[in-house]
Amino acid sequence: MDFSNFFNQFDSQDSIAILFITIIGFLFGLVVGLLLRGSRIRKLRKELKELKQKLTEAEAARDQALSQLSEKEKVLAKAQGEIRELVDKTERLEEEKGRLYNEVYNINTEVESQQASNKAYLATIEDLNNQIIGLKSKNEELSTEIESEDEQVDNVAQMQSLYNATRNQMLAIETKINKLETENQSLKGELDDLKNNVVLGKSATISVTDDGPVMAIELGTDEEELEPEYNPNAEKSVLNEKIIIEEREQDDLTRINGVGPFIQKQLNDIGIFTYEQISLLDQAAIEEVTREIGYFPGRIEKDDWVGQAAALAEQKKNDPNAFKTKTEHPTDTTDLKIIEGIGPKIEQLLKDAGINTWQDLADAEVERLNDILSVAGDRYRIHDPGTWPSQAQLAARGDWGLLAQYQDELKGGRMV
Repeated sequence: MDFSNFFNQFDSQDSIAILFITIIGFLFGLVVGLLLRGSRIRKLRKELKELKQKLTEAEAARDQALSQLSEKEKVLAKAQGEIRELVDKTERLEEEKGRLYNEVYNINTEVESQQASNKAYLATIEDLNNQIIGLKSKNEELSTEIESEDEQVDNVAQMQSLYNATRNQMLAIETKINKLETENQSLKGELDDLKNNVVLGKSATISVTDDGPVMAIELGTDEEELEPEYNPNAEKSVLNEKIIIEEREQDDLTRINGVGPFIQKQLNDIGIFTYEQISLLDQAAIEEVTREIGYFPGRIEKDDWVGQAAALAEQKKNDPNAFKTKTEHPTDTTDLKIIEGIGPKIEQLLKDAGINTWQDLADAEVERLNDILSVAGDRYRIHDPGTWPSQAQLAARGDWGLLAQYQDELKGGRMV
């Protein structure tokens, strides 16, 4: 288009008016566009300012979070270090505990061996005494016959020689017994040292009987000492010792605070069976009893056995039926619920797995019991079957007194 002649065509007023209106419209649109652009720019600047402020706040929050994260990592590292130390300490304690258990078991085994030797020697001495008595009788008979029959002099001499030889043999055996008693005293000293060094949970009491030193565990003392773990396979141990009920008046002395089953047995061994006997003890008698049962000096006075026994004797006098000992015990060997920690549902789980009697449970490995509970689900996995075989062994053997004592130490089947 040739714009040189463009304006020449606007030769009328209308053309000029149209051109003027067009220019005015263009200028108006240009002004409106500039105004709108300025408003948009101001709005964008305001948004930019807000975004910058938010960015600053976010960076500050980020720095704070990083700082907190660093502190948490330090706390976590410290906690992990403490956990590792506790784990190491626990492992060391477990090793020490196992070593002490083994020492106690070995010492008990040695003591039992000495007791067996003592019994054998005592039996031999008794036989020799019987022989000596017989020989003395025979010697007396022969001496009487000598007066009338000279030909029997040689026989008398032979019998006298046999008597002397037997007497010498008895003296040699007595020497051996004295040596064994010395060894037993040495063992007693070792057991006392072990008792004073062990600090893992219960009170170990050492006493000396006619058969040698015996170690057992008593509940309810203030000093924390080692309690040997129950071993159902051992021929004899503290927990396997049978309770002997004599046919005589005998009170439950464990009702006295400070007297456990073992101390009760020690008291029975020295002839103390009733509350009335204890209530009549004076200071000299208390010191003698303390020495005889190997108890802590001053402990009887501290626990006021005499006062407690007097109160119990009075209660027994007023209400004898309240002190009668229950003698009925379970007879159904398939009732596994008598085991502390086993309810009806767990009993059914064990029977489904082939564990139907007390003896089956006593023979079962703890790992197998854990597997049975784990397979049954989370609600059973939390149970600890560690003491179940030991309890079942006592039930299978009919050691109800020891079972009751053992279960008193448990909570939900676990050792407290």
